[in-house]
Amino acid sequence: MRRRLLVYLLLITFTMLAGVILLFSVRGVFPSGSGEMEKLFSNELSRLSENTLKQYGAASVQAARMSELLASAITNFMKREKLSPTEFKNRPELLESLSKDLVLILLFNLFSAEFSGAFVTLDTTVNPNIRGAENSKAGLYIRSIEPNIGGTGAEMRYLLRGFPSLIGDNYINFQAKWDLEFDVKDQLFWIEPLKAHMANPSLPLSRLLFWCSMSPVQGLNENVMVCSVPVFDNAGRIMGVCGFEISEMNFMLRREPNISDFHNMVYMFSPANDGQIRLEGSLFSGNNAVYNTLRKQGSMSVTGNTGKLSVYGTPDGASFVGMDKAIQVYPNDSPFADARFAAALVVPWEDYYDIVSTSRLRLFLIGAAFLCVGVALSLFLSYRYEKPFKELLEALRSGDMSAKSQIQEIDDLLEFMRSQLNESRSAENGNRKSAEEDEESMEKSLEDSSENMLDSFIANTKKLSRAEADVFNLYLEGSTAQEIASMLSISLNTVKTHNRRIFAKLNVSSRKELLTWIQVLTASEHSPDNSRQKQLDKIRNIVKNIKDSP
Repeated sequence: MRRRLLVYLLLITFTMLAGVILLFSVRGVFPSGSGEMEKLFSNELSRLSENTLKQYGAASVQAARMSELLASAITNFMKREKLSPTEFKNRPELLESLSKDLVLILLFNLFSAEFSGAFVTLDTTVNPNIRGAENSKAGLYIRSIEPNIGGTGAEMRYLLRGFPSLIGDNYINFQAKWDLEFDVKDQLFWIEPLKAHMANPSLPLSRLLFWCSMSPVQGLNENVMVCSVPVFDNAGRIMGVCGFEISEMNFMLRREPNISDFHNMVYMFSPANDGQIRLEGSLFSGNNAVYNTLRKQGSMSVTGNTGKLSVYGTPDGASFVGMDKAIQVYPNDSPFADARFAAALVVPWEDYYDIVSTSRLRLFLIGAAFLCVGVALSLFLSYRYEKPFKELLEALRSGDMSAKSQIQEIDDLLEFMRSQLNESRSAENGNRKSAEEDEESMEKSLEDSSENMLDSFIANTKKLSRAEADVFNLYLEGSTAQEIASMLSISLNTVKTHNRRIFAKLNVSSRKELLTWIQVLTASEHSPDNSRQKQLDKIRNIVKNIKDSP
């Protein structure tokens, strides 16, 4: 019984363990890299990429509004000075005065948004007579020290481009990369928005936004993303471009990967092309050492997969595991809609393998512990289950019929069985006594009946003739019909005739019944019952004294 229960409990334990293993396999906790691991990467990548899109979307909307404010400020300035756009370009001495109006707009937008810099580049120059004046553009570039994680910004800001007179009054400091004007030669932030506007003059500002990873300020030694948009008046005349900068530090503070097991994880937002992620110009957050290694690679591409996670390779053979997703920065009707960007979340292959191996070991230990606990519990429960039955059986074997198991159902069954056994014994004793009485009565009745019949039989022997008595007497001696015929010198038919008469007179139906009575009488010679012997002697005397009769 205990063995059967133990087997059942162990089967339950193994079934539960198999169910847990199956559940973990379906959810991907096991080393296929799919399921749970993919879910962790997917959720974190979604969180980070949505945060990125939110900031980029805010930058696009804010840049279009700032363009309108700057255009209005420039238009009002020209009206105040009573200048046409052409005359304005020929009056560089007015640019410093205009800058004092424009800097307030930049500072307001920089303070109210989570960006690291704001700029405006005007289609004019302070000194049109210098060499390369066609690529030298006046304007302003204000960069904030990196805002804290809460995104409230900082009070101290730096001037990278613009007039030195702006320093001080607006709590702006010089930056080491300061210069008076922008050099826009081959600069995408300047060229692309203006080109798009000239090709599509009817497009609104929201469709002329352009993103690039090339900073308007050369030599910053920091990756940035720049959003630029044209600035033009109501007549559609170009007055310049403006926009915002998102530095890598700004990007990093707001998008720290948060999967506790992976300390070397890196999130990146990158231009993408033909299935490759361009690492040059990407913004990174996460482990410094890892993204500094990635930045030097130039690009990475998918080389395989582990479960549903991708394996990425770099030109120098480094391997990373993670996932990426395409990010649509531009509206479908934008001139730049074909530009591709990607967000990626990766860890070095070695880190991923170590985490998976640790997870395997952890799951193995959990499963082993679960199995040991299940086996120990099964043994304990089976022992506790068997104990009362075993003690009860031992008590019953020792003769203690009043023993109990302390289990209500079993004790009730025992009590019922005891009551049934007692009733059965009582009925058996009653039946036995009744049977004995019936048997004695029957024997007495049979005996009385036999005695009456024998008396009648003996009395009937007096009716026999002498010849019949001789035949009957020989039957008493045990002779057969053939022997009687020989001994009396009569034929067998005569013996048969005598037999019929004997049967009729003794009231027997056949020779067989006659012989039965004779056997009863002759058997009494060997019986201690004197009454039967007397009866036999009586018959013999009757037969002997029968006289001849016709």
